[in-house]
Amino acid sequence: MESKRVAQGVPLEEYQLTRADHRRQQEAVATADWVQRQVAKAPRWSDEKFKAIQELLGSPPHPSEFARWRVRLYCGHVREVRRLRGQERPDGGVTDHERCGECGLDPSVIVAFEPLAGDG
Repeated sequence: MESKRVAQGVPLEEYQLTRADHRRQQEAVATADWVQRQVAKAPRWSDEKFKAIQELLGSPPHPSEFARWRVRLYCGHVREVRRLRGQERPDGGVTDHERCGECGLDPSVIVAFEPLAGDG
């Protein structure tokens, strides 16, 4: 069953950052830095182990299983993203941020969003 998609902070171009947005951005940057340090220390996986993990994860979802969203990032840029159709919001869990294609800020948390019409 598909959930109803919601909007937040519309119109996106006029959204004003909140203290919570600043805090979420700081946390996202700190987490990304920690993950990069851990990955740098980890031994490289063998081809066999990599293939075994791919098999466990299965194949990626079909494109028809995604819905499109228009999001405003912490950096102020607006872009389109795809999320699984069952998600009510595009900013949940590990998908609460994106790399900005315009300014390169990575991560840049999603601070406002709206579903695009025609996607359920």
